[in-house]
Amino acid sequence: MKDEFVHKLAMYGRVRDYLQIPANKTLWFNKKPKAFGNLYAQFDTEATDAGAFGDTQSQPLTGVTDQQNTAELALEDTANPLSRALRLLLLAQNNQADAAQWDMTITKWRQLQEQVLLNRARALLTALLPHTTGTPPAGEDYGIDTDATDLLSDRIDAYAAVIGAPGAARSTKKAQTDSLRSRFAAVDAPLFSMDDLIIQITGTEDKDLFVDGYFNARRIGGNSSGGEEEEGGGEGGGEGGGTTPPPENPPVPNP
Repeated sequence: MKDEFVHKLAMYGRVRDYLQIPANKTLWFNKKPKAFGNLYAQFDTEATDAGAFGDTQSQPLTGVTDQQNTAELALEDTANPLSRALRLLLLAQNNQADAAQWDMTITKWRQLQEQVLLNRARALLTALLPHTTGTPPAGEDYGIDTDATDLLSDRIDAYAAVIGAPGAARSTKKAQTDSLRSRFAAVDAPLFSMDDLIIQITGTEDKDLFVDGYFNARRIGGNSSGGEEEEGGGEGGGEGGGTTPPPENPPVPNP
C-alpha cells in the first residue's frame, strides 16, 4: 500500500481516537449540530472498511511465487530421469531420431519456463505411456512404469494449476490498488463535512481547545509541525473550506 494511504489511515485513526476521548465525546455526541454525529458514524464505517481492504491489498506475493517455484522444481525433478531413461530405451530400439529429442539434462529442464515446460512435460508423458503396456512392458527395465508415469502426470497437473499464478496475483493486486483511491474518497467525504460542522462547537475554552485538537489530529503525517501536507479544512485548504486551520502545537485535551 502506498505511503499516502498509510498516512491517511494513521490520520483516520487519530481522528477516531481523539473524538472518542470521554471528555471530548461529551462535547459533540448527541449535541448540536446533530449531523456531526451522523457523519462521524459514516466516517467510522468507511475508515474501517478502507483499513481492512488496505490490509488485504498489502499482503505479499511471496507465497504465490513460492508455490509456483515449488511445483516447477518438482516437475523438473520428476521429468528429468524419465526423459533420460526414455532416451536409453529408444536407443536400444534403434530409434535414434526419437531418442535425440529426449537427450535432456536437468539443466535443460531448468531452462524451460511455464507453458514451454508444461508442454514439454506433457509430450514426455505421451511418449512414455506406450512403453508401460505389454507383457512385459518395454519400459519396465528402465524404470518406466505406471507408478512413474502416474507421478509425472500428478506433477504436471500440480504445475498447471499454479502456472502464471504470480502474474495473476500481481494483476489482482494492481486492480485492488486502483480501487483504494475510491475507497479512501468515501472516507474523506464525511470527514470533510465534519470539518465544516465542528467549527460550530465554540464558545468556551474547552470547546475551542477541542476544535483545535481535532484539526491537529487531521494532519496528514501525524503531529509534525514541519513540511507535512495538511488534509481537509482550513481556508485555502481544499474541500472542507471555512474551517479553522490546525494549530502548530497540539493542545492537551482536558481530562
